[in-house]
Amino acid sequence: MYWWYWSYPWYPYIPPYFIDPAYLMMWTLQWMIYPYYYAMMIEAYRTVIETWRKTVESLTKALEIRAETKSSA
Repeated sequence: MYWWYWSYPWYPYIPPYFIDPAYLMMWTLQWMIYPYYYAMMIEAYRTVIETWRKTVESLTKALEIRAETKSSA
């Protein structure tokens, strides 16, 4: 099913205006599933950035300790 299958939820010329299941699936995907997907992606990016930050901090700290031990010897 494609999101452009119907641009509106009801058939225009059938009297009780039946709801189109393809439109309902598209609407459900957009409003219920996509937000969770984007939230998980943002959390994954945040975790990766936090890991990089901690790695860089530990490397700089290790280099500072090594520089101090060389200069004092």
